[in-house]
Amino acid sequence: MVAAAESEPLELAARLDLIAAEALRSDLLDRREGVEVLTISGREVSLIDTPAIQVLLSAANDQAARGGRFVLREPSPAISEAMAILGLKDVLESWRDSDG
Repeated sequence: MVAAAESEPLELAARLDLIAAEALRSDLLDRREGVEVLTISGREVSLIDTPAIQVLLSAANDQAARGGRFVLREPSPAISEAMAILGLKDVLESWRDSDG
C-alpha cells in the first residue's frame, strides 16, 4: 500500500477538555494509518486544556517516529495561548504548515 501524501484535515472540536481528549486520541489514531502528513485544523477551538494538548503532542511525536509530519492549520487564539502558557510556543510553530 502506498502512503497518501496528506490526510484530510481533522477539524478539532470547539471544546477540547479532559472528556474530549479521549475521543480526539481515537480520531487521531484512526487517521494516522497510511499518511505521511497528519493534518488537523484548530480554527474552531475556543477551549483547550492540558490533556488535549498532551494528546496532540503524543500524536505529533508518534507521527515523527513513523517518519511523517504533524501539521496544525489555523490554530485558534485559545490554542496559541494555551501552548504559550505551557512553554510550548516553539512546538506550536513547528506544527504550522509551511506550505500554507
